[in-house]
Amino acid sequence: MDFSKLPQVAGFAVQGEVFDPRTFLLSTTTATEAAALLLLCWPGFIEHRGGIFLSFLFDGPAIDKWFDHMNGDIQAVESVVNHVHLWDVLPPKSEAEHQVLAELAGTVAAMWRAALREAFADRVFVVVVADETIDYGPTVSFHSA
Repeated sequence: MDFSKLPQVAGFAVQGEVFDPRTFLLSTTTATEAAALLLLCWPGFIEHRGGIFLSFLFDGPAIDKWFDHMNGDIQAVESVVNHVHLWDVLPPKSEAEHQVLAELAGTVAAMWRAALREAFADRVFVVVVADETIDYGPTVSFHSA
């Protein structure tokens, strides 16, 4: 990730080509904001009707309606419920930020894979990254395999 192209980091220490996030975070981010971001990156999960769902998106009655609509297809319901459009969470303010979000989507997906593996070692999941550049931007989702 090339932080030098992001205008927000101008004036913060860059050693060679390696961005040191410490002074930037100290000046721009609270512990609460960092904790919320980490929850997005390493989420909790809820098991419901045999499916696994992101805890921060879990709405039992809505998910039950999806189960009815999808004729009980767990993978289909998981796919509909377990997706995050990064533009909805971190809207890009520049082309450079848009490019960074596309890279972040891959990192978020890797973290979701690890979190799912840690929480459900006996199950297999498919984590998907879609860069829907025009409509929804980088999107991360998962479902059972």
